[in-house]
Amino acid sequence: MAKRKYSVELSRRAGKMLLQHTEFLAQVSPAAARRLIVSAEKVKIKLSDNPYQFPFADELDVPGIPHETYRKCLFDKRYKALFLIEGNDIFIDAIIDCRQENKDISFSLK
Repeated sequence: MAKRKYSVELSRRAGKMLLQHTEFLAQVSPAAARRLIVSAEKVKIKLSDNPYQFPFADELDVPGIPHETYRKCLFDKRYKALFLIEGNDIFIDAIIDCRQENKDISFSLK
């Protein structure tokens, strides 16, 4: 297997968000919860190959964070991973359910 070009790190907050989404899904459908986890792992692989294939998250309007800072990766039909690229390091900062309003999410640059 070829070595990945980028290192991908899931923040503590993004990990908690993924866990919350998975726990909620598991109450309704354990199979859907498993699919979400598999999809999240595939996102990490895609990001480690080429994070620049994903667009900027222009819909974010967060004071103090310049536009074209965060990028987004949509997965499993309704989830979005928000991430930063710093050199060869990728930092996934949030995993959001696109069906919910997320105005209460705060961001800070690393």
